[in-house]
Amino acid sequence: MSPLLAKTSRTLHWISSAVGLASLAFFSITGITLNHPDWFDARPTVASEVVTLPPAWIETFRAADELAQLESLAAELDNRWRLGIPRNIDRDEVEWVLDYQRPGGFATVVLSLASGELSLERVDDGLVAVINDLHKGRHTGTAWFYFIDVTAVICLLFAITGLLLLYVHAGKRRSTWPLVGLGTAVPFVLYWVFVP
Repeated sequence: MSPLLAKTSRTLHWISSAVGLASLAFFSITGITLNHPDWFDARPTVASEVVTLPPAWIETFRAADELAQLESLAAELDNRWRLGIPRNIDRDEVEWVLDYQRPGGFATVVLSLASGELSLERVDDGLVAVINDLHKGRHTGTAWFYFIDVTAVICLLFAITGLLLLYVHAGKRRSTWPLVGLGTAVPFVLYWVFVP
């Protein structure tokens, strides 16, 4: 291997390890929590809140077209509870039901046009559910979606440069390639022999 490639590998290896350290630790820990859900006692907590909107608001809402209704309700929910875009909206002449999904839980908003009541119910499945959903990218949005991809690329760069550095120093350590071979073979053997 050329000295330039060895030097570049060392530089990229320490940079990728520094940048990816926290993310690699996070995804390793959440890999364990996902693999052992029975270790954690999931006790969802439910919080509810109900408010009554002014009759004038309801009348204006009823008289508006669909787009204006959506804008009006979105502004009210953002102002009151900082809720973003719902995952799903079911509506009829009597009520609107909006579902919000997020890592580790969900929220449901119901607007009753008959009573003027606006209710919010939040279900929180706990910290382990949050980090497990973050690991899977479930209900996390675009930024987290790309964060997972960037983390994967950084970890891949860390692994490749590590392999190149092993090649540089393999002559001084006889166990290098047998250990690399063992680490490579174990997942395949486990899959072929033990996975149904």
